[in-house]
Amino acid sequence: MRLPRLNNYLVANFVLWALTYVIVSARVMTDPMPHAGEMALRRLGMAAFGFLACLLIGRILSALADQPIWRRLIAAVALSAAGGLTYSVLNYAAFYLFDPLWGVEPLSPVSVAVTASTFFWTFISWCALYFAIRYEAELKEKNLRLVSAQALAMDAQNRMLRYQINPHFLFNTLNALSSLILAKENERAERVVLSLSSFLRHTLEKELPDKAPLSDEIEAQRQYLLIEQARFEDRLNYVEDIPAELRDVLAPSLILQPLVENAVKYGVARSNAPVTIEIRAVVEGGRLRLTVADDGGSTAGGLAPPKLGLGLENVRRRLDLIYGKAAELTCGPRQPSGFLAAVEIPLERA
Repeated sequence: MRLPRLNNYLVANFVLWALTYVIVSARVMTDPMPHAGEMALRRLGMAAFGFLACLLIGRILSALADQPIWRRLIAAVALSAAGGLTYSVLNYAAFYLFDPLWGVEPLSPVSVAVTASTFFWTFISWCALYFAIRYEAELKEKNLRLVSAQALAMDAQNRMLRYQINPHFLFNTLNALSSLILAKENERAERVVLSLSSFLRHTLEKELPDKAPLSDEIEAQRQYLLIEQARFEDRLNYVEDIPAELRDVLAPSLILQPLVENAVKYGVARSNAPVTIEIRAVVEGGRLRLTVADDGGSTAGGLAPPKLGLGLENVRRRLDLIYGKAAELTCGPRQPSGFLAAVEIPLERA
């Protein structure tokens, strides 16, 4: 039977106040006093209060997890000061007001300040433990996310085998080649063969990294669309707007492939009129925005597809695993017709 995993925060909190209780008790026991057992019980109650107060401080710091570090540090100091002061007042009440074991001593500002300053450092120690445990947890989560992203990148490459090397894709490509050869358009046929070779080399032979320069990603899509242009001829136009200064930025490998396939499948294949697919890259607010748009008629009238489909969901999952909340995929119809998918990721350079 597998035992439940202990909560690191609870364990650290318990150890902190257990040590505090032992240290305070040992200090008092050096000078024996009457009612030692009753005093020990009351110190235990104060330690329980400190334990619960630290739980509350941890909840507040967790609620501030998205705030800048300087704000969290200020909050930790303020909460520790409040905890120390509250502990001091309750400590006085526990020993001198509630069923006093001897004469009630006056509550002086000096005694409150001494006790509050002593336990201020206890609460500060808890905040330091909290930040250390949280940092370790975030580091483990980041490593787990990296491993998951690597596994999903491998899965994405495997999906390419199903996406591109399948009877339908090969039939269309070979059929287009056959038509070109029969029409004795040897130059165009040769271009299709070279594009197909380049595309397969990029997607199959190379061990794709998690992230690659944007220029490599654009080149792969360019080769893919050259093949599709052999199928659709004048019905497919391709435009790219990639500034030269962005060609070395990093993007997840093959992140645009499902978006381009979606544009071909729903924009070009379902339209009898010429359709333009545009790939654009811009920097907005320190983030890289990649868009794949088409002006096909599949979403005419502002009607979007009923669901994203496997390809776009795969893009969303990869972005979430690689970047977490720092990345976003947005999709929607264009006016008067067409569809646009946009990927926003942090700007990184090789």
